[in-house]
Amino acid sequence: MFQTEPIIYLQSLGTQWFTFLMILITTMGSSSFLVALIVITTFGFNFKKGFLLFQLLLWTGLVIETLKILVAFPRPDFVDNRVFNLESGIENTSPFKGNGSGDVFALPDKQILKAFRLQEAFTLSSFGFPSGHVALTTALWGGIATVFNNRTIRAITPLMIVVVAFSRIYLGRHFIGDVLGGALVGLILLVFFTHFLKSSLKDDFFKKESFKFAFRLQNLLFYSFMFFIPILFTALSMVSADVAGYYLGTNVAYLLIIRKGIPDDTGSTAQRASRVFIALLLLGVSSLILDIWFKTAGTIDYLQFTLIAFLKTFIPASTVWASVVVCTKLDLYRRDKGNLRATQAVIE
Repeated sequence: MFQTEPIIYLQSLGTQWFTFLMILITTMGSSSFLVALIVITTFGFNFKKGFLLFQLLLWTGLVIETLKILVAFPRPDFVDNRVFNLESGIENTSPFKGNGSGDVFALPDKQILKAFRLQEAFTLSSFGFPSGHVALTTALWGGIATVFNNRTIRAITPLMIVVVAFSRIYLGRHFIGDVLGGALVGLILLVFFTHFLKSSLKDDFFKKESFKFAFRLQNLLFYSFMFFIPILFTALSMVSADVAGYYLGTNVAYLLIIRKGIPDDTGSTAQRASRVFIALLLLGVSSLILDIWFKTAGTIDYLQFTLIAFLKTFIPASTVWASVVVCTKLDLYRRDKGNLRATQAVIE
């Protein structure tokens, strides 16, 4: 499961065009692509279902990040310098060659794990197991099929998981064991998500009373899962600052929205398209501005770097609230009777 030979064989068969195709496919399993997909769902189709998918995305990211840090397995290009990182085209400078697992079910070599974990304390190179792309693809595509009860999406979900998993192996970013682990984690989280949708907590999640500062069980439960746990995990260095920023930014945005009332999803096709455009624009522009701004910051210490990483995701994530405010001011949630019936039929 942690052998490099299958990856090397696949890469030996590859062409420039096939590699380009694999990079496009692997992008569909990235958090950026899935966030854009959820934003389109939230502002263009159904706000409640979109925000449920946001929660699934956030928890999948949190669990994956925690497992990566706890397991601390290297990526294939660290284990064997014959493996190319075709996704970014970075030259492989690993001192190891042919050190993949000898047995199919064996774990990575102990000496390599020791060397990797030692250098990981001083660098920002990423961990391998489990695959975040595959976990997110499994959870989110399965989640979309579940919340919309759509047979077509449910049918293509296995295909999406397989092609994204294959792309991660071919590009040299993951072992077979990594993608299988990612699929398993995504499936487990999808099962929990499905049970949540069938429980009374789903309806409570969209009630103002559930987010008042009161010592009620459901209030404490929501605040714990949405704020206390990610803060605790961040303090324990179990998740990175950027993951914590996205998690907290999205949930702070939801807290501000729920206190004013969840917006009405009705509207014409033009209104829905305008809402999606505004939300994606604010998300993209805020990310771009922060990226450019912080790149000019110069030399920074560890605390400054952590704060910057946090803000670079917290602020764009919180634009969900700003988008709702702007769309409300522009009457883009206004009920359009002429198109209401047809639009609702499409959503259902």
